[in-house]
Amino acid sequence: MTTGYPGLRALTAGLLLAGLAGCSSYMPYAGPRVGPVENVSHNKTLRGIQLVKVDYALAHQIRTRADTPQLNLLRDFSNPNPRLYTVGPGDTLQVYIWEAPPAMLFASAGAANSTTGSGSVMTSIPEQMVGSNGDIIIPFAGKISCAGKTLDDIGAEIRARLKNMAHDPQVVVRLVSNHAQSISVVGNVRKSTQVPLIPGGVSVLQALAAAGGVDKPVNKVTIQLSHQGKVLQLPLEDVIRHPEENVSLRAGDVITALYQPLHVTVMGATTQTKEIDFEASGISLAQALARAGGLNGNEADAKAVFVFRLEKPDFLTNWPEPLQTNAEGEVPVVFRFDFSNPATLFAAQEFPIQNKDLIYVASAPITDLQKFLGLIVQIVYPIQGLSTAGIVK
Repeated sequence: MTTGYPGLRALTAGLLLAGLAGCSSYMPYAGPRVGPVENVSHNKTLRGIQLVKVDYALAHQIRTRADTPQLNLLRDFSNPNPRLYTVGPGDTLQVYIWEAPPAMLFASAGAANSTTGSGSVMTSIPEQMVGSNGDIIIPFAGKISCAGKTLDDIGAEIRARLKNMAHDPQVVVRLVSNHAQSISVVGNVRKSTQVPLIPGGVSVLQALAAAGGVDKPVNKVTIQLSHQGKVLQLPLEDVIRHPEENVSLRAGDVITALYQPLHVTVMGATTQTKEIDFEASGISLAQALARAGGLNGNEADAKAVFVFRLEKPDFLTNWPEPLQTNAEGEVPVVFRFDFSNPATLFAAQEFPIQNKDLIYVASAPITDLQKFLGLIVQIVYPIQGLSTAGIVK
């Protein structure tokens, strides 16, 4: 008859008691539990880290504060009068002059002209490039200053010069080619190019279309606008969806299409520990957790979901603790979410994730006991198997 290993019960009891007494000191887990994170203000080595508990109102405020500066900055990048085009050196102009009989100044001079049905004569002045001094020369009118003037202004000046020499002259000035005012489009586009600025204006999407469009997925591309030392970045998807972001550009602006896969790291008691790429238009905390498979129901502490981030001092108006910044002038912040509260689910849908954020889900204390009992099972059952086989009697 098999009696089993005589010290099995004693071994099991001894291991169990030792494990229960000290399992928290040596059992493995994915990272800090909720206690050490919550006590950042009392831990000297963690001084300066802000712990911010997030509810729906704060999440909504953070999203609003993140979106508003973009809309305000857009005003600085938008051409206030896109229909107003001013001529500059390098532009090529065509000038047409109409004269009414009987006095025919240009007709008598043998210029190339044509007669209209009303008897007036139209003379076409050969195309002229605006010189480096900003001038062109018109027969009988002399040197005409063009730099910084509109086409209508130039036509009015030519007409005023000819008024006392020709009979009721009418002048039209046409822009043949534009080399003075253009927009540069570079980056992840099919063809980097200079887009001439034309009367009526050129929008962001028009400039991208002139460059053949982007060569990466639209939802992964960020558009960077540069104007007189100022820089603004917008997700291309947002520019397409929101007409107010498709601003009219100004001469000298630079558009850079950037393919910059954004990512967030998800760690701890989640179904998967992984780095998640997300769209340039951004994702919420709820979306990021869903892409990682959600919280691990057997291990996660639903009251302890954290987002680690470096923020600017003006990100929040009121910080929980006295504010300290690092060498780069940023504030280390830990945002805490309590998913045991149903209202937090709405906050997670609002809270915007930023590039290089770290999401950490703490393990519940009970998981240490579960891991230890699993270890006991692995030790005990092989011994029982040997005993049952009659090897140990």
